[in-house]
Amino acid sequence: MPATATAPSTGIGRDRSLSALVGFEALAIFVFGPLATVHEASRHIFVFNFCFIVLAGIFAVARHTRLAKAVVGLGMVLIPMQPLSLYIGQLWLTSVYILLFVAFLALLSWLILVHVFRRSRINLHCILGAVAVYLHLGLIFALLGTLLVLHVGDKAYAFADALETEHVRLLSRMIYFSFTTLTSVGFGDITPVFPLARSLANLEGLCGQLFPAILLARLVSMELESRHAE
Repeated sequence: MPATATAPSTGIGRDRSLSALVGFEALAIFVFGPLATVHEASRHIFVFNFCFIVLAGIFAVARHTRLAKAVVGLGMVLIPMQPLSLYIGQLWLTSVYILLFVAFLALLSWLILVHVFRRSRINLHCILGAVAVYLHLGLIFALLGTLLVLHVGDKAYAFADALETEHVRLLSRMIYFSFTTLTSVGFGDITPVFPLARSLANLEGLCGQLFPAILLARLVSMELESRHAE
């Protein structure tokens, strides 16, 4: 019998791991995040849903690469910090949590993109990876916006109409603003006021335009190359 070729280890788990990651992120962004501002039970679910996002991200990567080990290490720190940082409301603790979460999402996105571009054929794995990274972009800018709001003084506002003293509700509102900016919807109900907030919004809008165009172009060229090689 002919030998069966085995794909090299790429550092990314099976499709169901990425499916879980995208699913938990979609729930946080489109379901429990909006409800967290008006419903107390959804607020708690929203907080712990981020723990499941971290767990799904850990399972989506293998353990044999250095970056994957860094993702796992950051995830193990983030899981217990998630409820503590958002419920206790200490500024320094929330700030450390946000910076670690941004680093976690950035490293995870890099590993997923490397895996996607190494594949010779476009499949569900590639599509899920692209969707996950796009959602990560929105979450990263939402976290950075939240950090900016928390650190701007009382005499100035980072974002107009995004004033929330409770950290969970603030994060929920910033996720809404982030994805309306990323998708270039821009309803105008929340507007950046502080100069750094405006720069952050401009950068996110640019990423929202360039990322799908560049990624889609690359995926299409990969598919065409694989068909010509057959």
